[in-house]
Amino acid sequence: MLNKILVPLDGSQLAEMALPIAVSLADKSSTTLCLVTVASGKPGDLVYDDSELYLEEVSSSLKHSGYGACFHVGTGAAADAIVQHAEDEHVELIVMTTRGRSGIARGLLGSVTDAVISEVSVPVYVVRSDNVQRIEGHTEPNSSVIVPLDGSELAETALESAISFAQSALTPIYLLRVIDEQATSEERDVAGAYLERLSERLAKRKVLAIPELMTGHPGESIIRSMNRRPGSVVVLTTRGAGGLTRWMRRSVADWLVHRAPGPIVVVSPRQQALLGSSIH
Repeated sequence: MLNKILVPLDGSQLAEMALPIAVSLADKSSTTLCLVTVASGKPGDLVYDDSELYLEEVSSSLKHSGYGACFHVGTGAAADAIVQHAEDEHVELIVMTTRGRSGIARGLLGSVTDAVISEVSVPVYVVRSDNVQRIEGHTEPNSSVIVPLDGSELAETALESAISFAQSALTPIYLLRVIDEQATSEERDVAGAYLERLSERLAKRKVLAIPELMTGHPGESIIRSMNRRPGSVVVLTTRGAGGLTRWMRRSVADWLVHRAPGPIVVVSPRQQALLGSSIH
């Protein structure tokens, strides 16, 4: 169970859509929801004080509903302030909402979210605004976890985060390997054997891991896997400090953010470095 979840807010309805998602991931008895916003000026300035009052109201509402909550107003560059507060509070997850298919201005998720993912050492749970209602309406969010893999240790670092999203020992983690449609039978056998070995290693940790081998476009294949399992969440690695994984590149992540029917959890480069090869 997560002890601290960070939710960046800016007063907009878009940002606030992350709140019910964070609440669904929280446990009333043990999770604190940490709210953060970034304001210009300093305490005593109108903008700063208004931001503080806003967070206080949201925090009070969460507490009234039985959840632990705290808040902080940062200053300076938005992404830097969010990352710094995440580190100061030792949060285990950041939940952010991004716009629907036509609303992303640039980069993976927009400049702030992109910068947060690049710099923070915890996973970032990203959901499109037009998916929020669908997720809230599902009776079992995160009922299964999908981890796209390409055979590299870098991609496997997403597994530790995936395990934390498994609600119980019975929550399946689907190990998804996507290969080219023109792959030879030998290449298929190698990919299948890789997934079986990884599944066996996870079984030793009492994790229910199910191999899934698909062919085609990586992004489209991931979406097909999600559509088979309503309420699923994808946990993926996009890149490391020294480069990209072989096929889970920025373009594939963009594809998923724009089109996926559910949330995407992005494991950051810094977290990859911290985890190393701990899954082995």
